[in-house]
Amino acid sequence: MRLLKQLFQRKTSSALDTDEPDDLEQASQGSQGQTPGDSMVLNLAFELKVKRSGFNETLDWLQAGVELHPDSDQLHFVAANLYFHNKNFAVAAKLLQRVTALNPGNANAHSLLGASLQMLGEHEKALASFEAAVRIDPTLWAANHSIGNLYKMLGHPYKALEPFQRALFTRHKLGDELILDGEFTRTSRSKLRHDVEQLAYLAEREIGGPPVKAALQALNQVETAMQPYFTGHLAEFPAHIKPIAAPYYNRLLNHYNAPALPGGALNQDQDWAAIEAAYVTNAPGIIFIDNFLKPEALASLRRFCLESTIWFENRYSNGYLGCVDEQGFGCPLLAQIAEEQRLALPGIFDDSRLTGLWGYKYDSKMSGISVHADYAAVNVNFWITPDSANLNPERGGLIVWDKEAPRDWDFSDYNGNAPRIDKFLQESGANPVVIPHKQNRVAIFNSDLFHRTDDYHFKEGYENRRINITMLYGDRRKT
Repeated sequence: MRLLKQLFQRKTSSALDTDEPDDLEQASQGSQGQTPGDSMVLNLAFELKVKRSGFNETLDWLQAGVELHPDSDQLHFVAANLYFHNKNFAVAAKLLQRVTALNPGNANAHSLLGASLQMLGEHEKALASFEAAVRIDPTLWAANHSIGNLYKMLGHPYKALEPFQRALFTRHKLGDELILDGEFTRTSRSKLRHDVEQLAYLAEREIGGPPVKAALQALNQVETAMQPYFTGHLAEFPAHIKPIAAPYYNRLLNHYNAPALPGGALNQDQDWAAIEAAYVTNAPGIIFIDNFLKPEALASLRRFCLESTIWFENRYSNGYLGCVDEQGFGCPLLAQIAEEQRLALPGIFDDSRLTGLWGYKYDSKMSGISVHADYAAVNVNFWITPDSANLNPERGGLIVWDKEAPRDWDFSDYNGNAPRIDKFLQESGANPVVIPHKQNRVAIFNSDLFHRTDDYHFKEGYENRRINITMLYGDRRKT
């Protein structure tokens, strides 16, 4: 750190204000909690890059430092960061290999080396680097997160569960300071309402102990205080509300890790061969079946969704909340379900592996996910909320159109360009297939087919919230 400040003072006297190095150091210190080890070095590098407004100028400054101090792992690390964020991954990897040789205990360098190697397609080497980072610093959530994503990429989604959970427990643990990330610093009306309802549900059942009760009291206060600040869907926590929200908002206050079930999770009374034949016959591939899971699997999965405080994602303007596997939507039971259905229906899934897993939790009466297609080969969507909660039993599920997204459309078009999708569906004469909501009903369909959440109206109350679970398999480009 002292070396970097000396270089700042030597090389920036004409380009920066005289008091700027101290300001940069102060800004860096504010984020030490989120990036162990070299956080100040990393932040100084980015601040300098912004101030000098140029990759080459910043690199010139660093090169002068490296020439003066060729064995400085700090300077090599800063330079590697700049190359990485300029997408020159080969040079970044070479510099990071030098850093890890000079300082084998630099966990952040091992982690960034893993990211560089991953971008270069050297997945096995990347995995080894991420694992080295975690051995040095088990609390480095980003490295655990990267291990999980690599396992998914390499076709081992079930191995991804453990590192994803380590990242979850580390990143969202209870703490007094608000993490400098949009996920922790902004909120919505629907998110706060959900969180207060969930905490009340847990507190009434004496689940989670004193932290849950303290969180309920705090977020009740926050929900009331935030109302004037919601001029749009999302609002930042004002300075006077942050200290109240920070210890509890988007924290892992409770986690039910639903276990895999001996004897299997799927309903073994199903005629899986007939289901498979119906999917193939009903081109382009749309079926739904009832009594998908065993009763004990359904009850355990519902407990996971109701009790686990993992519903962090609130960016959706329609008021629903989400969580994906890499954020915490994973447990042994979900992994078991994902693998069992793949093996039960080989004619549908072929050799496709799980590539996406998430859950959505909805308010009682709002619009859901708009029309889109997915990047996968096969889409599995099932519901776990009791039928008694659905006030319109003929609707509330899913609408799937019988026309595939054109193969020459890119992801932004088939997944998010609603006007273009609507025009395509009209001009192609696509027919909608309405699949009503029903507890323990699963819809399995070709992921290239456009689909959306059907209009829904559920009873008020936390336990009545509509919950759907989605699993994606394979890649549309390979089918």
